[in-house]
Amino acid sequence: MISLDLPPESRLSTITTLLATDKNAYNPALYLSRAQAYLDLDFPDLASGDAYRAVLLTDYVRDYLEEGELSSFSSSSPDGGREDAEEFRAATHAWQFITASSTPLETLEQSSLHLLAHSLHLVGCTEEATSYLRLTLRRFPSSPLLTDLQEQISATGRGAGGKSRRFVYPWNTHEPDRFSKETLEYLNTTVVPESSKNIEIRVVSLPLLSDDGRDLGTTKQLGVFATEDIAPGEMCLCEESALTVVTDPVDGGLCEYCGQRYSHTTETFTCEACSDAEAEGVETIVPVWCSPHCRDSAMGKYHPAMCTRPIAPLHRAAATNSPGKITKLTNTSQPGGSVYALLLLKTFAMALVQNLHPLELAETKYLYGVPPVELSGDLRIGWGWEENVRGAVGILEALGVDVFTGTHHLSTDANPEWWDTWVVNTLIAKFRGVASGRLDGRGQTEAAAAHTLYSLVNHDCEPNVRWECSGIMKFWGEGEGVEKGEELKSCYCDKRLGYKERREWMMGCLGGCCRCGRCLREEMEEMGGNGNVLG
Repeated sequence: MISLDLPPESRLSTITTLLATDKNAYNPALYLSRAQAYLDLDFPDLASGDAYRAVLLTDYVRDYLEEGELSSFSSSSPDGGREDAEEFRAATHAWQFITASSTPLETLEQSSLHLLAHSLHLVGCTEEATSYLRLTLRRFPSSPLLTDLQEQISATGRGAGGKSRRFVYPWNTHEPDRFSKETLEYLNTTVVPESSKNIEIRVVSLPLLSDDGRDLGTTKQLGVFATEDIAPGEMCLCEESALTVVTDPVDGGLCEYCGQRYSHTTETFTCEACSDAEAEGVETIVPVWCSPHCRDSAMGKYHPAMCTRPIAPLHRAAATNSPGKITKLTNTSQPGGSVYALLLLKTFAMALVQNLHPLELAETKYLYGVPPVELSGDLRIGWGWEENVRGAVGILEALGVDVFTGTHHLSTDANPEWWDTWVVNTLIAKFRGVASGRLDGRGQTEAAAAHTLYSLVNHDCEPNVRWECSGIMKFWGEGEGVEKGEELKSCYCDKRLGYKERREWMMGCLGGCCRCGRCLREEMEEMGGNGNVLG
């Protein structure tokens, strides 16, 4: 048992180490202990992720006990032939931990559900907190803890949605020092030459943004600069990314790897194993690739982890933007959640095939989405229970990852930390900050992608470059073009909007109100040039 007298940071470190050893990943009591440590550190979003895993384990145990399958269990009992092998294995190991402890299963069940509802309440997911609270009250109607929590939630009222802290977690060792000589050298000698011959990455000073538009000074950031003049209409960047997703990779007419549209006369390529699995009734995706390059790249970078797996519900949800039947794979509460789920799916698949931590992939490592803690203050970002916890667990299950041990047959190094809630939070923050999307004729997202160099082109409502993502991210000179030594600036929204609408639209990706020259000028003009709003 981990002593509550220890500082929460020590408890967190100790429990995380324990969960990664032996069969401890199936111990619900450890998840509850770490969830409490997260709460003590003001991370209710992360606490909900651990409480949910404790709920899953205790539910598995309860189900198999009621079916009479755990009473005769022995460690040598085979489970490989069962359709529910993963759930049964988790339940048997969890039951061993429970029977070896002095804590009854009913107590663990109640504690897990209460902690989950409490965490969701604290993070602002009132609807989901109420749902789990009602479930818990049906099971344990006489609990005074639940009555108190019910009163707290009722007093709060219906929330506008969850919010989590947006910064580099103290234990996140995967984020690079963005301003180091090594980072700049890697970007300029490895990444840039693959996509451009006339740009380079430098450190720049940008306004530090706030939700209310206050002047908070400046902060360092990376930017893209021209190494020679770029004329209006001249292409200066052509960047491919394996972290590209299409919502309908079967019938949408878009290559599953690069996202480019192909014609009916184009020779295309697909995966026979996926086709056979679909014919047998598996809800898998039969991808279409537009070239041998795209097929071979997909096979080498991520497809083996997605091959024949039941991932079609994710694509249906993203293609229709209407989940229909609610499942762990399709229900979302945050804008763009179903598309971010596809990016998360591909990131997880890439991590498995390349045997790399999801935050160490070349496609994710240098994406900007979380500022260093000393710069973030109390910066918050929209957070959804379905996207960041329940849906992420569903993606792992669809890929065949053990959601407790983190293991998978394709990866020798995968472990629980790879898929932790803070990793999911970090990835989604990066996607929300820098991913680009493309709409079809119906106004629905047909493709989205995250490109490293594109993500480094800073925003300005008076841009000097324009971009288009038809699978490959391309930039051209805009207006009067870009002079040698000048920074490339792109507009992240519709520049025809007024400054208030532009600021509101970009709040999520910028992390605050835009303070570019045009926004400040238009704001001052509206205030009559002297800080007084015109009546």
